[in-house]
Amino acid sequence: MKKFLFAAYNALLFIFLPFFFVFMLFLSIIKDKKAAGFFEKLFPFFKEDISRGAGKKGIWIHAVSLGEQMAASEFILKLLEEAKTPVYVSATTKTGFNYAKKFCENYEGRVNAIYFPYDFYFSVKKAISIINPSLFICIETEIWPNLFNMLNKEEAKITIINARVSEKSFSNYKAFLFFFRYVFSSINLVLCISSSYCEKFLALGFNSENLHATGNMKFDSSLPFDRQEPGKISGLWNILSSGFKVITAGSTHEGEEKIILDIFLSLTPDFKNIALFLAPRHPERFNYVWGLINELPLKPGGGKIKCLRLSEIYEAGNKAEFFFKGEEKVIILVDIMGELGQIYNLCDVAFVGGSMIDAGGHNLLEPLFFGKPVVFGPYVENFTEIAEEIEKTGAGRKASTAFELQEAIRSYLSNEENSSTAKKGGMELIEKNKGVSMKNLIFLRNFLKP
Repeated sequence: MKKFLFAAYNALLFIFLPFFFVFMLFLSIIKDKKAAGFFEKLFPFFKEDISRGAGKKGIWIHAVSLGEQMAASEFILKLLEEAKTPVYVSATTKTGFNYAKKFCENYEGRVNAIYFPYDFYFSVKKAISIINPSLFICIETEIWPNLFNMLNKEEAKITIINARVSEKSFSNYKAFLFFFRYVFSSINLVLCISSSYCEKFLALGFNSENLHATGNMKFDSSLPFDRQEPGKISGLWNILSSGFKVITAGSTHEGEEKIILDIFLSLTPDFKNIALFLAPRHPERFNYVWGLINELPLKPGGGKIKCLRLSEIYEAGNKAEFFFKGEEKVIILVDIMGELGQIYNLCDVAFVGGSMIDAGGHNLLEPLFFGKPVVFGPYVENFTEIAEEIEKTGAGRKASTAFELQEAIRSYLSNEENSSTAKKGGMELIEKNKGVSMKNLIFLRNFLKP
């Protein structure tokens, strides 16, 4: 039955391949982000300097996007202290790959960044032949039938760490369990974010002996920048640290920018100098959001809101002060990827997007690393446990409506005691949950032996 089901799966992929190729080729031509690494994913090929570990057994770590790459960075550093074989870090998205590539530059070829192959039989086979993995480590939960089946045939160990499964994925796996149970049987170890996720994996037929709850590696995240004043943003740092109240709205989705802009307008009369950093989740929306910002009505008391792009401020360098004169109400569009960490560092309160609309939420911990209060909406399925802990420790607040969001932001801007309580709660929360990367590595040590 297993052979039949995999044959059927590959037959469907083969039928789908020509249409997929034409569609992705079109996306490549128009430079759509979904086509990032298209040819490398379809026909894996590693340059000579990347494949220097060929012939040796390798360790393959897959982290699909930027968030997973950041969560994995501390784990990879600890892994390198113990592993003697080449390490390959794969990503699916362009931002994830760029982060992995930058990370790998510091390790002289010991760690190599690659694009994750599509699950076509020939793509997976080629990638495995080059990496020759003895161990595959998936960050969070990515299930690929051909990959797992072939890794199993090659006697490579398959592990999932920081594992979780959404309700939608859980329902899909249950519906096709007649097929996925063969895929799941090849997985040697699953280390979950929480015991509730362990129960979901148990319900999917995983062996309880291979399931453990170790916590969330995002508490160990190495942010892309240090928590110190950076040179590139020092002009803004000097300006905003002297009298400005600053809101950062990070990873926002369509519908959320309008809410945040309306809130900002309602808060402007209460503060002499106030600034909003607005960072859309997807770069292709920068121009759309810039249009929303420039359509804002006159602020109370007359005059327009000053609208700026972060890119133009960076270009001005140490002349950034030129943009700010006297009493200011300023909105800055964060139109550069990879800067959100430092922008959180500048603010007095942070809103994390994907939470006021049904998108599952984004990483609520990032502002806490800088000691900033975090506010978020009701849709935080991807960070349920973290959201509960944030509320419990007082590190931030959940807002069910736009009005509640406005009042939460106002309370942190106008009440220093609230901000101090949140900062203390956030730091305690992070400190209490650190060390998950090391816990996971301890479980994996037996698989690292030659």
